[in-house]
Amino acid sequence: MIRELEITTGSYEKPLRTSGIYEDAPGSLLIKWKQIHDGDKEHSFYEIRLDKDTGVAVVKRSGEYTSRLVFDTSKKTEGVVHTPYGDITTDIKTEYINLPSVLCPKFEISYEMGADNIKNLFSVKFL
Repeated sequence: MIRELEITTGSYEKPLRTSGIYEDAPGSLLIKWKQIHDGDKEHSFYEIRLDKDTGVAVVKRSGEYTSRLVFDTSKKTEGVVHTPYGDITTDIKTEYINLPSVLCPKFEISYEMGADNIKNLFSVKFL
């Protein structure tokens, strides 16, 4: 189903509003959208897949930059960002993952990343 999304992250000052695909099945959740970042020449395509049985979320980005980040509240994970200048590997410590509900219409991932443990809250709100 196509939905209007508002994506918020500590990486950007303003939320991004866009259309995307949202599928909520009994065992999984899927969110897909595209966006263009300041300075990029082309769109990036994003996909979040959450396995509801394990609670593990995988966020993939494709386009000029590609990445695959794994979020798991039970253990530290690793993510890789492929850039034209080389690969960046980082540790990820997931604090929590919230699923959208009647009380909160957002999908959220709270995590720390990298050697400096940079905290971020990433959310997708369904409009």
